[in-house]
Amino acid sequence: MTQDPCDWPRLLGACVDQAYNAVIITDARLEAPGPEILYVNPAFERMSGYGRDEVVGLNPRFMQGPDTEREVLDRLRRNLQRGEPFEGHTINYRKDGTPFHMEWTTTPVRGDSGDITHFVAVQRDITRQVELETELELRASTDPLTGFYNRIRFSEYLGNELNRLRRYGGEATLLLLDLDHFKAINDEHGHDLGDRVLKELCQVLEENSREADIPARWGGEEFVLLAPETFAQEGELLAEKLRQAVANHPFPAVAAVTVSIGCVSLSPGDSPDEVLRRADDAMYAAKEAGRNRVATG
Repeated sequence: MTQDPCDWPRLLGACVDQAYNAVIITDARLEAPGPEILYVNPAFERMSGYGRDEVVGLNPRFMQGPDTEREVLDRLRRNLQRGEPFEGHTINYRKDGTPFHMEWTTTPVRGDSGDITHFVAVQRDITRQVELETELELRASTDPLTGFYNRIRFSEYLGNELNRLRRYGGEATLLLLDLDHFKAINDEHGHDLGDRVLKELCQVLEENSREADIPARWGGEEFVLLAPETFAQEGELLAEKLRQAVANHPFPAVAAVTVSIGCVSLSPGDSPDEVLRRADDAMYAAKEAGRNRVATG
């Protein structure tokens, strides 16, 4: 059955009203204060928490907030000024103040003369998708027990730091820490307590390093810490500070916990493998010297 052409406006209106994604129609005014909302569909009301009567006449930027990306909004404004469609992703805020990730397109609507008469935006809440992607990325880059970066993610940071040194010069320090006699702790007290010791060790490292430093779990009872913009002597002082902090920390149900630390300086000509090999050699030198020591390499 052929659709009666007279019914098309009603049909199109019903489609927009019943669309799953939010739809906003504004006028085409670009001079300050900008375009005003003429229509929003029920999906917009569900997504934002605002009723239609509350938003008609407002500029769409009323939903922006401190985390709304200015660069995205600048691109939107440039596209609208050129009469071009726009696609973007930013953070907006619901009526109750909660932020949400929004993916949207804005398209110019032209009249019979070719002039732009309106803009229509179709918006989609992608907050859950972003949260899942963030969670997956976090799982892929962190150690599940300690929450520290894992070996893969730390290797990326180390490579980036060496590239920075090659480009701009300077120095940095890498520390390789090994928990002394950790096998004996597990054998005597069990793996649950051993895990608690590892997690508390991470807390000690965080509390006694700088905000710019990057700690990671290298594997088992080994940890690494990258200290950017640190000269050799500063790195040795940091290593000694961490050694003492661990030795003086009251770990649960364990008489004493100590670490042996290998401390090496990074220079522009280093490779990641070379740095880690030297740090490993220095750490074993600290162990051979009696453990609970700092050795340089």
